[in-house]
Amino acid sequence: MNDKIKLNNVKVVFANMKDEGFGRSITIDATNPETQKTINEWVKDNNIGKADNAGKANFKEYEPEVGDKVIQYSFKINDYTKIVGVNGLVSDDLGYGAVVSIMAQAFQYDNKFGKGTSASLTAVLITASVRTSSDDDVDELLSEAGIEKVEEVFPGATEDTSGVTSEEDKAREKWGKKTDDAPLPEPQGEINLDDIPF
Repeated sequence: MNDKIKLNNVKVVFANMKDEGFGRSITIDATNPETQKTINEWVKDNNIGKADNAGKANFKEYEPEVGDKVIQYSFKINDYTKIVGVNGLVSDDLGYGAVVSIMAQAFQYDNKFGKGTSASLTAVLITASVRTSSDDDVDELLSEAGIEKVEEVFPGATEDTSGVTSEEDKAREKWGKKTDDAPLPEPQGEINLDDIPF
């Protein structure tokens, strides 16, 4: 029995990154039968869930006004979940349609709320985001200003005028963001978590 699950290149339906009383989570599109099978087997093998629902994957169905039905599955995020992105992507890019590879782990719990088996994400690799209307608005503003391209700034970044590394440079050094004018490499096809040495 493997307590971990790995799903490569799945689409995000919703990412709840702020706990507003229901915890944090990433909901993925699990419409693909292979994705459902992998999740079902992992949940069943680890008996994940509470009471009568233990061992049964809690899929949700969404029927949009236009398009096909979407099967969704949510993974919890905890304080130890590592979220990284390629080519400068950050957790803010985890909107609808983003592509991620994920790993989650089942674990036993026994506390004042009960006991059983739960699960949460251990690692999330953001490999692509979807262009939004905000991107279009920024393009329009840049075009009107006669500017071809600007680099997005990290929140809290400060200009380095004292010879000391700026907050932006520190973040870039830690998270592997672009640090000079050299272009970032383009992704070479789909990214598989098995190819990353961690």
